[in-house]
Amino acid sequence: MRLTAYKYILVSILFGFSGGPGLGNVPESAFDNDPWPMAKEGPVKVFILAGQSNMQGHASLRTLEYLIYNEETAPEYQQWKDRWGDWYERNDVWIWTTDGERYGNLKPGFGQSDKKIGPELCFGWVIGEALGKQVLLIKTCWGGRSVKRDFLPPNADLPPDEELQKELENARKRNPNATMEEIKGQYGLAYRDTVRHVNEVLANLKKYFPKYDEKRGYELAGFVFFQGWNDMVDGAQRAEKYVNYTKRLAQLIKDIRKDLNAPNLPVVIGELGAAERGEFQAAQQAATALPEFQGNVKFVKTREFWEPEVEKMVNDGLWQGPDWVKFYNVGSEKGYHYLGSARIYYQMGKAFGEAMKELLQE
Repeated sequence: MRLTAYKYILVSILFGFSGGPGLGNVPESAFDNDPWPMAKEGPVKVFILAGQSNMQGHASLRTLEYLIYNEETAPEYQQWKDRWGDWYERNDVWIWTTDGERYGNLKPGFGQSDKKIGPELCFGWVIGEALGKQVLLIKTCWGGRSVKRDFLPPNADLPPDEELQKELENARKRNPNATMEEIKGQYGLAYRDTVRHVNEVLANLKKYFPKYDEKRGYELAGFVFFQGWNDMVDGAQRAEKYVNYTKRLAQLIKDIRKDLNAPNLPVVIGELGAAERGEFQAAQQAATALPEFQGNVKFVKTREFWEPEVEKMVNDGLWQGPDWVKFYNVGSEKGYHYLGSARIYYQMGKAFGEAMKELLQE
């Protein structure tokens, strides 16, 4: 909560000058003005953030607070806390997420739970600063999803019949009444849910964001896809060097543009950086290299943001010992969730935002 005019007067009475001890040179606006008011002109710019658990975000808020209060890192992160320790919000950036269907102004706490952050935080910061327009982020992401199955785009091929038949036989071991229609229905479910959620939110903007001005409308402005773990660890896909993953991911870009009626929608694909760079990451990048994607699709590398020193803490079991606080200041998860590091997730969000900004300029 920001300092109200009443509180400001009280501080002045108590300390005899503006701002209290040590804050005499701070302008009154630092206490009373909203640094990020709602944008007043133009349509709402809508960005879709889709993928699996790392788009959800698994960095504990504790690791963000450590960055905010550490003198070395504070300059880059301190804007998210006010002087009394409360989270700041950006009124010019709205967010809606499938994780509990939470929504509101952008602030820390829109990760996999309200105790975590993901790439959305700094992505929203970069885009909000760049556009000067009202921004809406729609997050559609779920843990443990693959492009081979869950995000399979509608114009990609289903697995061969013999593979589907094996799935049905295994399913009937758990449920004798399982059908082939149910097996096939699992393919593309997350993709269809993404389109459904986006359309539902956009059809009810006034419900989720009461200050939305219907006269100004909205505009689909970008799509960010950050996913890969379940496909990377699939032995069958590894054996084929992820050739079909490349095809499916490229088709996903084409289909999402078609299904959202946005043929030139800028797209950012995030590299799976929670593993050593190899054939899978090359397959991801290859999907973005089609001639038709030049100038409107970007591949963003994320391995560069990895923190070996935090990884060593995990491998050494530091989080279980008497010095556990050293780990939980900088990490909160294992490697496949980018060590639960706010610094990593924040830098990835920044890279996604900068890439999207470049696409919008182009």
